[in-house]
Amino acid sequence: MEANNPDLEFHADRAEEMVDDEYVAVTQETFVDTAIEEFRAFEPDSDETTVYYLYVTDNSGRLVGVMSLRELLNAPEDDVVEAHMSTDLITINATADPEYAASEMAERDFPALPVVDDDGVLVGVLRTDDMIDVVEEEATEDIMKSAGFSFADVEASRSTAILESSITKILRLRLPWLLVALAGGLTAGLVIEGFEETLEAIIVLGFFIPVIMDMGGNVGTQASTIFVRGLAVGHIDDRNAMRHFRREAGVGLTIGVIIGAIGSAAAYLYLMYVRGLEEPLATHGDVLSVSAVLFVSLAAVCTIASTVGYVVPWIAHKLGYDPAAVSDPLVTTVKDITALVIYFGMATLLLGHLV
Repeated sequence: MEANNPDLEFHADRAEEMVDDEYVAVTQETFVDTAIEEFRAFEPDSDETTVYYLYVTDNSGRLVGVMSLRELLNAPEDDVVEAHMSTDLITINATADPEYAASEMAERDFPALPVVDDDGVLVGVLRTDDMIDVVEEEATEDIMKSAGFSFADVEASRSTAILESSITKILRLRLPWLLVALAGGLTAGLVIEGFEETLEAIIVLGFFIPVIMDMGGNVGTQASTIFVRGLAVGHIDDRNAMRHFRREAGVGLTIGVIIGAIGSAAAYLYLMYVRGLEEPLATHGDVLSVSAVLFVSLAAVCTIASTVGYVVPWIAHKLGYDPAAVSDPLVTTVKDITALVIYFGMATLLLGHLV
């Protein structure tokens, strides 16, 4: 029986670096009553540590079986544990990646899994509580990458890692996708130029461009961050990706309708009572048309941004790129161009008589 509980390593590379050695193990020829006494004598270092299983080894320490506490208590005390143990073992190799181990535990819904070396020798157990640290670490690292940083050990010392990374390394990670965003910005400028006549005739349309752009950007960033985190912790995969895409499109549409209604109402009040009726918006109908343009544009932009915020990181992931580093620049590019096309397209459709 082991009785130590070393501190967990941050950013462990192998499962054996995260094992908890607070567990009860006996050899296969141990009698049931002796094994029960081992349980009674077991005193964990932490009150939060709960032991669910009895691990059975041979005389060389190799794991050969496992018994739940209930099975142990129901077995005749004068039998040996070998007669009642389960030999259908599910184990984690000591050299396995902690992220893989966390995924295995989540999939099998076990509170603990034994860790063995290449020879089958029991080296410790992994508990669900310990795996939460791994999941959170991987998710946080991906979110850090979305800001343009990717380091071998983000959790160990985020600030130190960022400050000590070479300029070349940071530029190599960040510049390619920022150049994509730059190209998108220039393309958005061309879109505005394409509707220059509309903008010159109805100058007030320029007042609402930041509203359209910012709301689309915020919704897209929210969606991509949520998706990347879900991808990192294993909640999103090939089996459920399409369901998440459809759901996020619905969420985006709902957000867009709510934001669009509020935004169009604010635009109506501004144009009617702050700015006042003046050329070219000289009638109540013109003001309503501008409000309608803003409503439809916000609803459409939020829906598109939300959906693209999920689709772009997924495509990047499937193509082998880092979704956290790729998402924001590409989502911003797609969102900006589509937002302007929708906005000015609706304005030309509903306010074309003023141009």
